[in-house]
Amino acid sequence: MAPGSSAPGGGDPGEKLQFQDVRRRYEFAECAFDAMPKEKDMPQIDGEMEAAINYCATTPSPEAQRMRAGFLARWRRRSSQLPPPEAGPCHVDLLEEMLQDLGIRGADTLLRHLRTGCPMSGVVGYEDIYSPGPPGEPEITEEELLRRQPDVLARSRQAIRADSPANKEAIWRSVQKELEAGFMVELQSPPANAVYLRRFVVRQVKSDEEIPRVKERACDDGRMSLINKAVRMSTPVKLDSADVFAEVARRVAVGAMARDPSSAFKFVGLDHKDAYRQLHARNDGLCRCVVAEEPATGRVRFFRMGRLSFGEAAAVVHYNAFAKVLARVVRRGLRLPLCQYYDDFAAPCPAGDDRALADVLELLQDILLTSFNEEKTAEGERFRHLGLVFTITSEGVEVAISAARRRGLVHMLEGVLARDSLSPGEAASLAGKLGFATSALFGRVGRVPLQPIFRRSNAATTFAGFRLGGDLEAALRWWMRTLAEDERCFRKTVPLQLVRPGEGTRYVLLTDACLFGLGAVIATISEGEVAAVEYFAHPVPQQGAGMTIHHLEFVAVTVAFRLWFGDEEDFAVSVWVDNDVVLGSLIQGRTRAKELRAPVHLFWERLARSRGNVWFDRVPGVDNIADLPSRLHHAWAGVPIRGILPTRRYVDQRVVDAAIAEVL
Repeated sequence: MAPGSSAPGGGDPGEKLQFQDVRRRYEFAECAFDAMPKEKDMPQIDGEMEAAINYCATTPSPEAQRMRAGFLARWRRRSSQLPPPEAGPCHVDLLEEMLQDLGIRGADTLLRHLRTGCPMSGVVGYEDIYSPGPPGEPEITEEELLRRQPDVLARSRQAIRADSPANKEAIWRSVQKELEAGFMVELQSPPANAVYLRRFVVRQVKSDEEIPRVKERACDDGRMSLINKAVRMSTPVKLDSADVFAEVARRVAVGAMARDPSSAFKFVGLDHKDAYRQLHARNDGLCRCVVAEEPATGRVRFFRMGRLSFGEAAAVVHYNAFAKVLARVVRRGLRLPLCQYYDDFAAPCPAGDDRALADVLELLQDILLTSFNEEKTAEGERFRHLGLVFTITSEGVEVAISAARRRGLVHMLEGVLARDSLSPGEAASLAGKLGFATSALFGRVGRVPLQPIFRRSNAATTFAGFRLGGDLEAALRWWMRTLAEDERCFRKTVPLQLVRPGEGTRYVLLTDACLFGLGAVIATISEGEVAAVEYFAHPVPQQGAGMTIHHLEFVAVTVAFRLWFGDEEDFAVSVWVDNDVVLGSLIQGRTRAKELRAPVHLFWERLARSRGNVWFDRVPGVDNIADLPSRLHHAWAGVPIRGILPTRRYVDQRVVDAAIAEVL
């Protein structure tokens, strides 16, 4: 369409060539040029962790080891002066003194629970450790909980009778093990205040190990017992997830390399033994009774559970509060940036620090008397943590799904496809594992193929004649092929130096579309200055006629990426669009619009292979400087942006055709 001619739908786009409108768009572009992700957009690190990171990164290993040795010697002496603890998950009196000495305030509630037992009903939380959540009360009272226990027991007996012999044997083994450990005691008959917990077994395939194995974990059904309805957590738990761990490692590397560019790094890790079972539960108001059948006799027996139990909602906040305090003691006392995710503890440190792991174990296990699985302690430059493999290189922190884990997932998918069947329960387990593979790598790869698997997991019933097909089979085959053949989709490098205003080369891209045109503007920012500004303005071809504005807006983004980032790798770009549907699909990697599912999926798949660092955000429509090119106007290009006149980039028709074909 020629500049200045009328556009379909009324109104003359030439009206937008008024100077003040262009000036307003120019001012927004000025802001966009400085709007790349910065430190504040990365996972948040508190002051305590930051101090440990700085010390670890800048202090020579011999000096750090001398400091830790002095700290440990002082607390060994103090431990010998105190009477040994009678019970509890650790030396609570010594922990209390240590917290006071280190200036860690606000653990009074936790210390009281460590001494007297953790409440499993009512409102529970640790506002001195976690941020408070929204106020509220439990769904049911303790009185209502106890009144409904006869029905709970009847349903528990029914479920136990229906369980398989193999499950009954596994459950009984777990009961015997916990009896020997003193975690529970048998009751001849349940008391009047009994809350019945049916025990069941969860089998986890450890697919990330070189030789996959099945791990059995005993869980107690807090949902069936209704005890989870009688509790409300007032403080949501905040954990050091994979992205936090990667950010801690990045900051350690940046600090150390600023001092010595040849610095090398490793990771150390520990696994808390028995985890939830280390903490005592309070059984004064309620007597939590595990219900299990003795396989040899078929007799149902009852056991009072004295510790926290997997499957009870309150156990999550109690245990993690304790584990977080232990991590904080290490951060302040040993000045190592230890991260905590449930019972997994890990920290990056200099490769030459050969005492880091031993010192953490001495503090937590030998002095504070909390138990760890020593066979699971590990250290190394390539470190497996939270199902991922972390490595610090000169380029950044590389995070990847291990080859063994990918092989395990492929094996699961092969089995499902060979059987031509997938139950809702299997679909839920598979979706969880694949979802972890997607979300843990800070990307959106595979979100669209996850949706059919999630839909199958939510099926109300299972019928014997179910067969794979359609979207579900296609999704399973995509996952199997990609996991087996394209490791780039499951590998991410967090660069040591983030792209900041004034540093490096990056791009700012704004796109737009109308019913008759596609447009985009891109600025190259080099060392904080605008080095070039390009744009394209292209009419919507015939095969795009009848497409919705959402589709056309997505085509504009796709054309821009094909045009400017076709084969480029490791680029950094902030993308600004004014269509909320398109923005949401780009950010989330999925969409409710069926027509956009395939292009969203293909977009993220290509982006993962390019390893581009992309940030999506919204520009108000009136401020979108790509609006005029999308309406096929070129006169605006005479207005300089930071002294640079925009130059037109001509688009090969094949690029547009390919982008539209993905959406059609």
